[in-house]
Amino acid sequence: MTKTGWFGGAILALVSFGALAAEVGLITAVSGNVKLQEEKAAASELKPFVKVRERDLLMMEGTSRLQVVYFEGGRQETWQGPVVLEIGNGSSKTLKGSLQPEVKTLPAILVKQLSKTPSPDGNVKSGMIRMRSIPPYEKLETVEKNYEEMRKQADAKDRNPELYLLASYLELREFDKLENVLRQLNEKGSGDQDLAALNMLYSRAVREAKSAGK
Repeated sequence: MTKTGWFGGAILALVSFGALAAEVGLITAVSGNVKLQEEKAAASELKPFVKVRERDLLMMEGTSRLQVVYFEGGRQETWQGPVVLEIGNGSSKTLKGSLQPEVKTLPAILVKQLSKTPSPDGNVKSGMIRMRSIPPYEKLETVEKNYEEMRKQADAKDRNPELYLLASYLELREFDKLENVLRQLNEKGSGDQDLAALNMLYSRAVREAKSAGK
């Protein structure tokens, strides 16, 4: 093979890998028995706040429930099991089962911040880049005003406004405010599985952000 041919093939492989690795949505809530099967990987328990990619499979059993938000278009789907889903670019496809989701379209400003939720695998490199490049118009006052409006319009059990606020505080390096939000959530939802995962996620993200900022 010529050098040109090899180089072209390598570039194509990298592009293809990048397309496969693109994160298209965020699991914002999960309960019950739900498995995640990523491409060419064994199925494992689905954790809350995991970002999913196209062609990932979600296998729900019994009375399980999950909520996924797609970054492209802001589609939020709430599913009740049993059902098998395939993650698409902007919506899910039912592979097994006849159930349909409850669908809602979220505001773009909310979806933008949900996409910045730290990854459970601890990789906050991209998040740190976003912190350094935050637009000047996204000031603290604007973020908190947006949150207040979201909270007024949201159901009491809906944590999307808090997910927006946490991601924004992390981006703005408002760590004390972030930790205060977590304390308030803990007081209201003791023993909640999703809340425990959220605490671990942001505790680690704050530690790494502080360390990177030294």
